Amino acid sequence: MIRKTINIFTIQNKSLSILRLVSCVLCLASYVLCLASPALAEEQTAVESIGEINAKDNSTGTVIAGTTADLVLTLIADMSQAEPGEEIASIQITVPNGFSVKQDAVKSLKMGEANITDFQSVVDRNRIIVTLPTLITLTTIVEIGFTVDAPPTPVPDRLFIVGLMNVLQNPILISIKAGNADGRVNNDRLAVKVVAATKPQAPSDLSVRPDPSGENDLIISWTKSDDPLVSGYLIYRSDKGDDPVADITSREETSYIDRNLEAGEGYSYTIRSYKTRTLRSDASNTASAVATPDTKAPIPPAIQMDLMVTEKGIEIAWEASSSQDIVKYVIYRGPSLASLEPIDEVEADRSSYVDENPPEAGSYLYVIGAVDDAGNEAKSSETQTRYVIAGAEPQPNPFTPLSVDSRYNQITFPADIVEGGEGVFAVKIYDMEGDLVFENEAVEGAKEIRWDGKDPDGEYVGSGIYVYQATMGDKYKIGTVVVAK
Repeated sequence: MIRKTINIFTIQNKSLSILRLVSCVLCLASYVLCLASPALAEEQTAVESIGEINAKDNSTGTVIAGTTADLVLTLIADMSQAEPGEEIASIQITVPNGFSVKQDAVKSLKMGEANITDFQSVVDRNRIIVTLPTLITLTTIVEIGFTVDAPPTPVPDRLFIVGLMNVLQNPILISIKAGNADGRVNNDRLAVKVVAATKPQAPSDLSVRPDPSGENDLIISWTKSDDPLVSGYLIYRSDKGDDPVADITSREETSYIDRNLEAGEGYSYTIRSYKTRTLRSDASNTASAVATPDTKAPIPPAIQMDLMVTEKGIEIAWEASSSQDIVKYVIYRGPSLASLEPIDEVEADRSSYVDENPPEAGSYLYVIGAVDDAGNEAKSSETQTRYVIAGAEPQPNPFTPLSVDSRYNQITFPADIVEGGEGVFAVKIYDMEGDLVFENEAVEGAKEIRWDGKDPDGEYVGSGIYVYQATMGDKYKIGTVVVAK
């Protein structure tokens, strides 16, 4: 009886072993099929993902033959349509033929903004398997730093296959798509090429000339390299020694502007082409020029139309000048353009200002001036800066809603129109028949309400006299405004 039991147990174990073997064979066959047909794998899952591989020392996806290259895989796993069982537990990187990897190939892992240290990685022949410490269940950006040994001779593009696996190590997505996953302009592919460890030819016909537009810049020009393996150019200036002043990451570029130089000073330049940042050409010919004085006014800032009266004063906001040599902004105020006076100045990184001591009443302009490092100034456009300081009565009264002049096409009700009031400031406006044509409450911190002459349907009201009721807490004031068309 015991013998039979043992035989049955042995048979059962053998059956289980055979079933496991068959299962493994089927799984392997499925894996090979998916490798052969990535599109088929993608049809079997709701998880989408894009990725790219970049070499650390350049942005063009090139490595030097016969060296150990540091690579970075960046991928976006879109889990928005993932189904149960499609949580990502590991990432597999299949290294192309000619490249080789060691067991300690994976150097870093980043998930979202967090640097992860408690991950596991193994190398199985030409596959790198990174097991994540937590499952990916939400859309996540993953960055893996790893090293490979490049082939000893140059080869064209070689594709790295990146797959996503679930907790059972079954493929969720065998081959992700290539795409811009890191948000930068670089390789944007899952392929790299191997270039020869020989210097590229230096660029030719380097020349330098002053900027004819009046800026204190120098324009550097050269003839592009004919070597298709060149990734870009490094520009050197004599006063910077071995540190390049610019890294041009395209072989097609043939010019660069060195900006905001000291007027009257002479500058000398050379340029080198490179395959990678460590594989550079010899220096080109030297070219020199003298920077001319900056006589060009900067691009003026643009004041935002919605100026606001707050508890601290009148807040002015503007869009920064796009000129690169701005050192400060000057705030001007006055009843007209001819009588503007500077009231303050702020640093170039500011884009707003509060006038804490505005005049009590009257029509004034606010203008912002952008000043560059040479003292050249450009003021914001007058048509964007008109503003009516309201005082203790609604102004302007009468007003003309259809006017193109922003001083007169809306009426402003100041909060201090209600004497002794505390709480939320509100305004209601009625026509002479008692119908409500406008109501509004001031937003938190605001000390005024404006009316552009439109009724609740968005139509302009007719010309005539209208009655307003301004309230703040249990205090109120009643008066009239005139709409003139």
